[in-house]
Amino acid sequence: MSENTHIHKSDYYDPFFTPVTGDVKVHNALERAWKNRDFEIDKYWSRATYFWAFIASTFAAYLSIASSENLDDTTKLFLSFIIIIVGLFLSLAWNLVTIGSKKWQENWEKHIDLLEDAYTGPLYKTVLNQKTYSVSGINQMVSKFIISIWMFLLLFHINQNLNSNVLSLSERVLLGAFVAVASFFCIVMLKKRKDYEILSPAGKYSFRRRFIDYEDPTEVQEQT
Repeated sequence: MSENTHIHKSDYYDPFFTPVTGDVKVHNALERAWKNRDFEIDKYWSRATYFWAFIASTFAAYLSIASSENLDDTTKLFLSFIIIIVGLFLSLAWNLVTIGSKKWQENWEKHIDLLEDAYTGPLYKTVLNQKTYSVSGINQMVSKFIISIWMFLLLFHINQNLNSNVLSLSERVLLGAFVAVASFFCIVMLKKRKDYEILSPAGKYSFRRRFIDYEDPTEVQEQT
């Protein structure tokens, strides 16, 4: 069982200092924060590449179906619906993964900001005062743009089916069930969001420290 307890900056440093280790823990924590930050950046782009490959495949499948001369209109419309829903689901997942990955990268960057002063000075948090573009921000915008493309295609095909009434009742039922399943998983993904504070209302760092309740070994032995 775990819970989050809000801590302030004044409480942040206490666990790192002990009479025995001095500030050794601070130095080790700083090194760990750098490694974890680099790890999160690497995983951020490897995850993005993973989703790019799948989404590109769904676009290729959609174009292949749309341009096929061996499929009738009913089959084309039905398969197009399936591909569009899969592409929309993957694009939404990509967007949420980029947001989550960026959060963890920023988490370790905040730790570096707090730990670096004693060893390197305020090097990492001293940045060039010049406006520029956010690479991860552009990546998130691209994912939202891809979502909008899938939404447009979905609405286009829904309108096409309403006007032509191409799909049969059984195909509509099957497609509706597929949409319901995809919607369910989208809702589950959206509910997976966790509430972590990065900045307090005053603009200062705000963390939550996780605590784990362990069973008392003596009580476990008595029960056995």
